[in-house]
Amino acid sequence: MIRTSIPVLCYHNVSDIDGHTPELFREHLDAIVDAGWHTISSRDLLAVTRGQMKAPKKSVVLTFDDGHLSNWLTVVPELEKRNMIGTFFGLADFTVDGPVRSLETAPDMMTMPETFKAAHLHGDFSQFINKSEFKAMLDKGMEIFSHGCRHQGAFLDLKPLQPMGQDAHWGAWSIYPGFNAHWPTFKVASAYVYGGFQPVFNGSGEPRFVQRSAAERLDFCRREFRKSIDWIRELNGFDEQLFCWPWGQFCDDAQGELRKAGYVGAFTLERWVNARGTDPFRLNRIGVGKKKTGKWIQSRLRMYGSDPAARVFFKLHTKRPEVRSVLYTTDSDKLSGGSRQMVNNIKAMSDMGIKTYALITGKTPINGALEGLDVEVFHFDDFKKYSKAGKFLKKLVQDNSIDVVHAFHNRAYKMGVLARLMGAQFKLFINRGVISKPNSIFFLWTALADGVIANSQQCAEVLRKHHVLKKRLNVVYNAYVGPDFGDPKPRKKRGVRFIYIGNAADIKGYDVFLDAASVLCENGGCRDMEFVAVGVPEDRREMFADHMTQAVRERLHVPGVILHEQVLEELAFADVQVMTSRKESLPNVLLEGFDFGVPAICTRVGGVPEIIRDSVNGFLCESEDSVCLADKMRFMADNPAARFSMGCAGRALVRTMLTPEAKGRNLMRVYMGETLFEPLDMESLPKAQSEEQIYGKSDH
Repeated sequence: MIRTSIPVLCYHNVSDIDGHTPELFREHLDAIVDAGWHTISSRDLLAVTRGQMKAPKKSVVLTFDDGHLSNWLTVVPELEKRNMIGTFFGLADFTVDGPVRSLETAPDMMTMPETFKAAHLHGDFSQFINKSEFKAMLDKGMEIFSHGCRHQGAFLDLKPLQPMGQDAHWGAWSIYPGFNAHWPTFKVASAYVYGGFQPVFNGSGEPRFVQRSAAERLDFCRREFRKSIDWIRELNGFDEQLFCWPWGQFCDDAQGELRKAGYVGAFTLERWVNARGTDPFRLNRIGVGKKKTGKWIQSRLRMYGSDPAARVFFKLHTKRPEVRSVLYTTDSDKLSGGSRQMVNNIKAMSDMGIKTYALITGKTPINGALEGLDVEVFHFDDFKKYSKAGKFLKKLVQDNSIDVVHAFHNRAYKMGVLARLMGAQFKLFINRGVISKPNSIFFLWTALADGVIANSQQCAEVLRKHHVLKKRLNVVYNAYVGPDFGDPKPRKKRGVRFIYIGNAADIKGYDVFLDAASVLCENGGCRDMEFVAVGVPEDRREMFADHMTQAVRERLHVPGVILHEQVLEELAFADVQVMTSRKESLPNVLLEGFDFGVPAICTRVGGVPEIIRDSVNGFLCESEDSVCLADKMRFMADNPAARFSMGCAGRALVRTMLTPEAKGRNLMRVYMGETLFEPLDMESLPKAQSEEQIYGKSDH
């Protein structure tokens, strides 16, 4: 004999403006009756799963989520006409006192999204069934159970959707403390199940996003479940209480808290068998779409009305994995630009509530840079011994339940690949911050990782040309990592200070900088100007003697190789940064200059054009074009207002698009499985200000 399974249908609101129309809903009910089916209660279904009652043939359970007023005004009368019973799930926080309403006295119907927005933002619960109406429904033989307190959502990921003001999902109204048309929104999921990302405001009016810990989420569940069960017990007076998971989402630890609160079962949106032996905490339901016909209803009754068929047409829920911990690793013995970005990543992730780890060598200066950060540091000095390194990382990942390993520099990513080949379970990302050609087998290592994170689109394009798969490539731009030195102020001094920051290597183009300065100085053209060369060793200065005229020598200051803090001091007193590289990826020093309000004149190489919008925050010239560079330097010298305006645009870039918070969000998007290959929105940089806007009357 074929064992009976009991289908459970899931509805929400029924009205002419949203959800199922009354006409279509009546068609569904009539289709059920015409097919010879009848309704039973959810408590009957619970008894069937326990073996306390034999499953009645051709029996169906009708459920209605959210407690919308239309359920009382429209659904209940239609059920009564057909001697049917329904199970309704209400929200504790949205169920208030009030008189029983009729179609004549009820407010105009609102859509379900607008209903939730009004409740969360304004405390307007008029579109929800009130206590008196729920009591009247119970008197008519209907069932009322809990759907939680307020249908609280959490942002599941950080992939931007539309802002709040552009028809965003109503769940954002349950997450934000108010409304701002420009606040970003993301995919919404149940706050019972996902830690998600909650907006935090630090007085700026702009949110940053922090992940709730598992302990915080479970504490939220504990409080909500206790509150909701106390509410529903008082309302329905039933000895045993059932629960309906918002969005149909659930997980083991939240289910554990539901049990502890005193619930005896819960409805999901899984599709499977409802019969003797079904887990009461995983009661299956079929979501009924707004356009489904009566024939569709009859087909689903057949599909889920018997045990064998329900097993064939199953649909199970799996909680989407969350990234809760990240390990950053490098074998570098220098606090290079890449190492500083790694430190910045660590801070950004820990500020987002992500547990962060660092695996570095014992004597690297990175240790000092990590002091004071919320990071657990592990030391390892045998990166060169690949087998030992792989085993070490495998154990480290297993012992600390690490979700993601982000490796900087080649020995670190080889360690990561080997650990995965040894059976370690984690996502592996390889960092790439240089524009040079990778070694011939780099693409093989990347094929064994989850992705490569490049710091510019041009860097990623170089890798594509060397066989790295497009689907492995991601672009996450560097962030400005220094202190905030405040908004730049207009300068009215006569002299202009041009600064070069690099070294004596050919690719940095120090000779091109000197050539441009020499062109500028022709015929006495560099009076009141100073040229500064940071990072060029004194003992290599004369290598460039042929590129220096006497006028340049007289105005050239070479601090040599200095500490990073001293580099920033030199930038603070500069007016224009001149970057003359022949090859470059995305130099940190440009971002540091921008934060001081220092505009840049650069060669059009590597990723530099991705952060320089010509004539907005700087100028671009072709590689080695010293004449163009000199021409732009002349313009900057002669136009202090334009210089200041461009500097402000650069400052805006690093304070909006290239912040640690923005980088952290983009890293998390990549870690969670999104392929990120988006250019910066350079068109949004502020246009040049006029001289009058900067100085008032032209008196400089």
